[in-house]
Amino acid sequence: MTSTRPAPYLISEWHDPETGARGWFVIDRLVGGMCSGGIRMRAGVTVDEVTDLARTMSHKMAVLDIPYGGAKSGIDFDSASPQAPTVLRGFIEAIRPFIAERYATGADLGTREDDIIAACQLVGLTHPLQAGFKTEGGAGLNRVQQALALTSEGIPITELIAGYGVAECTVEAAGVLGLPLQGATVALQGFGNVGGAAARYLDREGVRLIAVADIEGAILDDNGLDVRHLLSIRDRFGRIDRSRLPASARQAPEPAWLEQSVDILIPAAIGNAIRSDNQGSIRCRLLVEAANNPVTRDAETELERRGTTVLPDFVANAAAAFLFCGLLEKRLEPTLESIFGVTSRQLRTITRELLDRARRERVSDRRAAEEIAEHRLRERQT
Repeated sequence: MTSTRPAPYLISEWHDPETGARGWFVIDRLVGGMCSGGIRMRAGVTVDEVTDLARTMSHKMAVLDIPYGGAKSGIDFDSASPQAPTVLRGFIEAIRPFIAERYATGADLGTREDDIIAACQLVGLTHPLQAGFKTEGGAGLNRVQQALALTSEGIPITELIAGYGVAECTVEAAGVLGLPLQGATVALQGFGNVGGAAARYLDREGVRLIAVADIEGAILDDNGLDVRHLLSIRDRFGRIDRSRLPASARQAPEPAWLEQSVDILIPAAIGNAIRSDNQGSIRCRLLVEAANNPVTRDAETELERRGTTVLPDFVANAAAAFLFCGLLEKRLEPTLESIFGVTSRQLRTITRELLDRARRERVSDRRAAEEIAEHRLRERQT
C-alpha cells in the first residue's frame, strides 16, 4: 500500500450564527454514489478528526463488503447543552440533500439515534437511512424498523450487536493465535453497551474477566469478576455500583486496568486511551480495539514490536455499522438468527484474513487490514 492517501471527496463546513456551533460533513469516498457514517457531537471536535473518521468508515465499509464509501459528520458543540437538539436539527437541515440521496447516517459519540431520527423528520426527511432504501420506499424502512425493534434476552439488539461483534472477532483472533479461551484472562476498559456486551458474550466462552474500568476507576479480582452480577449493577452509562461489589473485588485507580498481566486487553471506551506514555505497562498477547482510535499509532507500533497482536478498530467494532448497512443491502433479514449468524461469519472471516495476511506479508495487523480494504475499494470504484 502506498503512503499517499487519496484526498477526501468532499469537506463541507457549517456555522450556526445563534450558538456559534460549527460542524463538518466529510465524504471520504463515494462508492456507487453512496456513503455511510455517523453524526457525532462534542465540544472540541475538529475537521481533522472528522476527516480521519470518514477514512476509517471507508475501510470499515470495505472489510464488511458493503458497497458504500465512508463519510462522517462532526459538530463542535457540547452535547449536554439544552441547545444541542436545536443545533443538531440545524446541522441536519444543512446536509439534508445528502441524507436524502447519498448519505446513510445515524448516531455516534454524543448523539442518540432517536434524536437524529426526530431531527430528520422535522426537516422533512423520512429517516437518517433513507438514502439506502430510497429505491424500495416503505419496504426498506419497514425491514430496518423490524430489525431495530428486536430484543435478545430482553435487551435491544442495538445495545448488544457492537459488543457481540467485538467478542466474535476476539474468539476468532484467539483461534488464529492458538490461545485457548477457557480460563483466558481479560482486562476491559468501558462497561457500557460495547464493553458490557463484549464481556457478556466472552464470559460464555469461558474467559476470566480480572479487571474492568469505568469512569470511577478500576475493579480487580484475580479469580475473575462475576460478569452477570456486574451487568446487573451498572447504570445506563456503564457505571458500576461500588456499594454492591462482592468482597473479593478490589477497587483501584483507573490506570490499573492496563497494568494487569492478561491474555486479552480490550479498550472499549475512549480514543487515545493507550499512548506512548502508558503502553509500556501493557502485558497481553491480544489487544482488541473495541473503541474508535483507542490506541495511538506510535503505541500500536511499539506493542506489535513486543509481540502483541492488535486487532484494529475498523474491524473489531464494525458490527453496528454492519447491522444498519447490512439491512439496507439485504445482507441481513430482520431476525436474530440472521443478524447474529451473518455478522459472526463476516467478522470472523475478515479477522482471520487480516491476521493471516499480516503474518504472511510481515506487516502490521493494521496495515494488513488497510491493504485489504483499499484493494476492495479500488475494485468497487473501477
